[in-house]
Amino acid sequence: MTEIISQKTEPLLIVTDLDGTMLNHEDYRFDEAVPALERAHAAGIPVILNTSKTRAELLQLREALGNTDPFIIENGSALCIPEQHMHLEGTTTEITEGYVELPLGVGVAEIRDLLTQLKQKYRFETFSDWTQEELQKQTGLSAEAAPLALKRRYSEAVLWQDSDEKRREFLAELADHDLHGLQGGRFLSILGAEANKGAALERLKLLYRPVFGDTPVVIALGDSDNDIAMLEAADIAVLIANRARPAPEISAPEVIYSERTGAQGWNDVVQKLLDRYGAP
Repeated sequence: MTEIISQKTEPLLIVTDLDGTMLNHEDYRFDEAVPALERAHAAGIPVILNTSKTRAELLQLREALGNTDPFIIENGSALCIPEQHMHLEGTTTEITEGYVELPLGVGVAEIRDLLTQLKQKYRFETFSDWTQEELQKQTGLSAEAAPLALKRRYSEAVLWQDSDEKRREFLAELADHDLHGLQGGRFLSILGAEANKGAALERLKLLYRPVFGDTPVVIALGDSDNDIAMLEAADIAVLIANRARPAPEISAPEVIYSERTGAQGWNDVVQKLLDRYGAP
């Protein structure tokens, strides 16, 4: 793991991807990350989940994690602020199911309408094309988790089945309709042109600035290409090792590479950074 230089600065904000980062790729478990999570919570450091997952998926996962902080869904398509954190967004009063939702993307119906048209020209399948059983087979999700992954609000997940040349043409057509594609580990997420994990993080930093009295030092953790914008918007970018592919190239003030994968690598680096910043 990259050497971490000792220093102390506050305040801190931890922003993290999930699959392959805080959650293991093979079993989606986070057990090994719990010590660092509990330590951050005890120190009052927000841990912001910034993921391709849906709001429905995150509501369940946040409960398992004991996480009550704001979170970012569908690759930066919206910020979700729990009612108890309303002080972060004083201009919005509409609360739905206990959350203020601040969209950066477009509605999923608009995206699906365009994808239906593009299926006449390109070969691909989407999550909405599959039954729950097919989704489980394609993703490895459990019978309980798969229906939650289908509750998309601002994006659609695509399994590309055409050539690289056709893929470039497809992405160009998306851009003509103010959409873009973000490549994850296996699936291509289609979402609004202004939505990405980095843009959502930049907005979140502005929301936290009045609370902290300053812009927080942001530690961001990820493992794949769809994390690049988030990592490059951070002060400290942490790339969690991934056996399936090399780490993406990142330009950030400080870049750290974990030695171990998944939750173990996440815990290793976060613990060392909490030491650096004097967390109890």
